[in-house]
Amino acid sequence: MNTSQKRADLQGIRGIAIISVLAFHFFPKWCPNGYLGVDQFFVLSGFLMCMLLQKSDQHNPIFLLTQFYSKRLKRILPLYLFVIFWAMISLYSVFPSTSEKINQNSAWQALIFMSNRGKTKEEDYFQMLSIALDIFTHTWSLSVEIQFYLIIPLIYLIGSKFPVKIRYLFYISIVIFDHSCSKAFKFSGFLIFMLSKSSDPLCQYKIIPQNDENDEKECQKLLENEDIQNNQKCLVIILSLSFFLTFGLIFVVFMPIPLDARFLRPLTTVTTGMLIIFSKNDQKILSNRVLTYFGDVSYALYLVHWPMYAFWKLTEDGDEIALLLTLLASIILSIIIHEAYEKWYLQQCTTIIAMLTVILYMLNIILVNKNEIIDQLEGSSQRFGILDNVTDEMTMTDAAHLNHIWSVNDYANLNTPYCEYESGGPLGWCRHKGLSGKYKVMSIGNSWAANHATIFHEECGHIAKSILQGSASACEPLYPSRQSEACRANFTDFEENVRLEKPDYVFMFTRFISIGDPLPPNVTSLDLDPIYQIMKAQMLKMIENVSQKMYILHSMPRPNANYIERIVPMMRRGVPTEFIDNLLVDHTMYHLARRRYSQLEKDCGGKCILVDYDPVFWNSTIQNFRFFDNRGVSYFTTVTHLSPRGLEH
Repeated sequence: MNTSQKRADLQGIRGIAIISVLAFHFFPKWCPNGYLGVDQFFVLSGFLMCMLLQKSDQHNPIFLLTQFYSKRLKRILPLYLFVIFWAMISLYSVFPSTSEKINQNSAWQALIFMSNRGKTKEEDYFQMLSIALDIFTHTWSLSVEIQFYLIIPLIYLIGSKFPVKIRYLFYISIVIFDHSCSKAFKFSGFLIFMLSKSSDPLCQYKIIPQNDENDEKECQKLLENEDIQNNQKCLVIILSLSFFLTFGLIFVVFMPIPLDARFLRPLTTVTTGMLIIFSKNDQKILSNRVLTYFGDVSYALYLVHWPMYAFWKLTEDGDEIALLLTLLASIILSIIIHEAYEKWYLQQCTTIIAMLTVILYMLNIILVNKNEIIDQLEGSSQRFGILDNVTDEMTMTDAAHLNHIWSVNDYANLNTPYCEYESGGPLGWCRHKGLSGKYKVMSIGNSWAANHATIFHEECGHIAKSILQGSASACEPLYPSRQSEACRANFTDFEENVRLEKPDYVFMFTRFISIGDPLPPNVTSLDLDPIYQIMKAQMLKMIENVSQKMYILHSMPRPNANYIERIVPMMRRGVPTEFIDNLLVDHTMYHLARRRYSQLEKDCGGKCILVDYDPVFWNSTIQNFRFFDNRGVSYFTTVTHLSPRGLEH
């Protein structure tokens, strides 16, 4: 085989890897072991890196480093930055605004190849609410790749100084003691390359010269030769083993039953390594055109598929036809990018590649900081900031900008300068500072407690000597929302903190979630309603430790978040505001939630008082709720928190 050409069998292995990754992301229930495709990529990457380093090993270390980095970065950066660029364009044009903030942060991490860091609280919060997804989460493997590049030439140079046996021990020790699985798999690729190069060819061949005058006699002698017959048997064994390994790998990766990763990942690494060694004879299965072409487009497909899947997840989740169309579109788009762009730039000289890389980096940095740049150019940060400051001079354009910016910065705006957080905030527990009143106060709830924190302090801080604030995202204090593990823990935590604090007053700010769920079949009385009975029991536990009153925010209709940023565009088109109200106000489960809270007030023994927002947002003229003002400024963000305008309404 010509070493300057791609090994078709390796492209076939790469094809299996990318197909398994696609299956894992698009159909996780049917392909729970598909994540192993990334491990296969890591093994292949380590193998190919070692091959590249060995080719340059005959020169001095400076030449080796230059060749290694120029070839690898030329292969990776132009397509990587190109996809990030178009992903950012898509983020601003078609993704929900709630995705903007976390993806600006994650895009920056991707640009500096730090995507394999832990998630921030903001990312965890939005993803738990299923209102945002990190469209760059898959770039973690590229971050590992680049980080590996920083150390691998040095390790290779050190290893090359050892005798062969010591070199094996050196690489094996790194595999054993490296706590990062991904890096360990890459070093496994190193070992596989050494094995494939150090061992004698598994099957020997003799090539007959084409001008041999006695071709027929020579062929007969060869067929009768015992060594040749043994080599033919050897070839059959190798091809059979390669066949077995290929289908064994496919069977495990695409098995619909999740297997123990502690066993499966090392097994996949060994199997992939054996395939790399034994498939050198270019057996037909791995070298077929479909698999090898998937291998050719695998890099583009890996980069493209996840942002498209994330868009489906956020906008069409549950629509299986849309999911299949998204998968098909990912493959088609990847083929176009591979044929029209990737092949083109790989043929360019180093200077053009460097210029292209710098330009793409600059464009991406501008896109990541788009909002800040616009604010600086328009002075928006001075005019609006995170405060209300809505004036009569504001236009609909200003209103649309506010609606967007408030949604983008929703999580950041949950922070209050008055609180000293136990764990960094804005959720969790914190104590307000700068108080001079006489009462012990608690403010608890889901994220609405944090949403109200600043205005609550400014309105009630003068009567309090202490305010303990506790907020848990998507978890109601009176019921373990959706019976999730996190909410069950927070349910207990709320009651425990009230018992320990023994406040004079408790203020409960919460948007209803499970408290609005339907009654069980054949149940009409709240006496038989399990949700209400849990609410009542929790309330009675809390109220025992409250010396004065517990104020509970009554249920109100939820906004339909999909229409919040469409308010101004619809008003500009002359859509009747009553029609917008019908789209925007979600009455689902609202009345049952109010019924439960109303009964709770009656069963509280006079210590519970409901605070009702309904009259504030009810428009008696149209006999409906209105969640925006006459300029189109929304009272809610797309995260269904009250906006600064809504808090001061």
